[in-house]
Amino acid sequence: MVSNGKYWLGADEGITFAPGGGNLACTDFADTVPRAMTEHSRTMDSGVFEIVGKGVYQIFGYALSAMTVVVGDGGLILIDPPEDVEKGRRIVEELRKISDLPIRAIVYSHWHNDHYAGVKAFVSQEQVDAGECMVIAHRDFMDNITANSASGLGPILGTRVDYSLGNLLEMGPKGRVNGGLGPDCVMQTLSLIAPTVLVDDTLEHTVAGVRMVHSWAPSEAIDEIITWFPDLGVLQSAEVIQGESFPNLHTIRGSRYRDPQQWFKSIDKHLRPLPADFMIPSHGRPVAGRTEVAKVLRDYRDAISYVYDQTLRHMNQGHLPDDLAAEVTLPVHLATSPWLGDFYGGVPHSVREIYYGEIGWFDSDPTSLNPLHPTESSRRYIELIGGRDTVLDLARQAAETGDHQWAAELTRHLVRTDPTDQQARSAKADALRNIGYTTTNSNWRNYYLTAARELDGTIDYTMKLNINAPDQLGALPATALLEGLRVRLDPSRCADTTASLAVHVTDQDQHLTLHVRRGVLEVAQIAAPETDLAIDASHSVILGMVYRDLYGAFTQAVTAGNATLVKGDPEALRRFFDCFDTLDTTPIRQADR
Repeated sequence: MVSNGKYWLGADEGITFAPGGGNLACTDFADTVPRAMTEHSRTMDSGVFEIVGKGVYQIFGYALSAMTVVVGDGGLILIDPPEDVEKGRRIVEELRKISDLPIRAIVYSHWHNDHYAGVKAFVSQEQVDAGECMVIAHRDFMDNITANSASGLGPILGTRVDYSLGNLLEMGPKGRVNGGLGPDCVMQTLSLIAPTVLVDDTLEHTVAGVRMVHSWAPSEAIDEIITWFPDLGVLQSAEVIQGESFPNLHTIRGSRYRDPQQWFKSIDKHLRPLPADFMIPSHGRPVAGRTEVAKVLRDYRDAISYVYDQTLRHMNQGHLPDDLAAEVTLPVHLATSPWLGDFYGGVPHSVREIYYGEIGWFDSDPTSLNPLHPTESSRRYIELIGGRDTVLDLARQAAETGDHQWAAELTRHLVRTDPTDQQARSAKADALRNIGYTTTNSNWRNYYLTAARELDGTIDYTMKLNINAPDQLGALPATALLEGLRVRLDPSRCADTTASLAVHVTDQDQHLTLHVRRGVLEVAQIAAPETDLAIDASHSVILGMVYRDLYGAFTQAVTAGNATLVKGDPEALRRFFDCFDTLDTTPIRQADR
């Protein structure tokens, strides 16, 4: 969908658009999709935007993110490869219509998959190792990859990503409709090449004759960097400006607290002072015109500031998260901005997170300090109401009147106390599905509809995201791999165990020591003088151990001549490794608790 024949935003001049002839989003109007959501999909036609006379392009609509291309003297600069290699290969076709010059630099604006994981469609590890192409990212990029992989919270985050992005739904009017920030975000092959050039606060350099300044602008991600091209008047705003939607001040898939003050102050400090004639975000269409860019930046920071400030104002009046969700709404002049629709981030879930992020979970009612377990509480409510059948009848009556939220809340008690109650599960699934069909927010819709399928048994887990992608895991240092075992230590198996294991990573000549002390694992980046056990193994062997079976993978490597038990006996090593959980790939339930 275009406005007055113009595909981009802002001024009428300065940008052209070459349509690609497709749209990955669902663009059909249907009773199960709010009209505004379909209209949002229709802004996502694929194609290539060109900043006229600047040698700058945005390849748009082929992935959740939109890659920026800068043509320099004898080489190309790319910002934010898409979320997987398959989409990257399709984008390469469009890239080579622009230029056949070699790629000299790739910028990752931050650690989220949709800003780097398609990198190997464009360059190989060998090309980067040979110095043919630099990879630029913030200094904490790899640490954030590690913390959010299977070495940290990867399993639960992977599950919640599947639910919020709609990975387990088909594209269509009864499934996912768009990615909120772009047409779609189903990921297949994930790749990673570690950065070779790191940005602290600011880095100015010239690549392929193009001068660029990278600035750290913590916002949607703590390691976010924007790129300013001072000689071109072009600002690549990364995801500081998070597409044509209200920003995800909190993501319901889960993350650490995103400080809204830090976010809007990053806009004030790093983006608004720039004399940008054009702005290219990593999500959403480009903006033309200095005045228009300034207005987008002002409105975006004002929306974040308004929500944060008003949330604190109401908190200071004693209001609680549920109150805040009802009371804090954007004023009309911001709510009607084309950059602040309710398509990805949302005010209601943002204000709740601000409350928790600023003062924590306790609501000041001492009743909440040591409450009944929810299952026991639900059991008592069911008994008080009159029993299971009465609760189910009330839920059905609520659904018949269109009160699907109340139906879902009633049946939650039934499903929580008896997850095998198929009638209750089906009733809750119907309620969630009906709610999902009415929301324009893609994350909310996807969560409602995926949870409904979990409840009624129609969910297809074969489409789940594989967070253990070989490229990503292979790029993690041995320290990070072994640190991940801390959250897999089972105290019941080692309550009285005190033991140590020396690990020599042979192909990296790195020495680490694992200390198990009565339910706690310490990983030290030193070679301890005396340990109970010692092994030699390559990085790839350690990777196989961590992501398969610790003892089994090690013994296989020993048999193949790729690892050695240097000190201790095999039975003692087995007992040491038995302290840890094996990596469980069983789907984590979300909807019956």
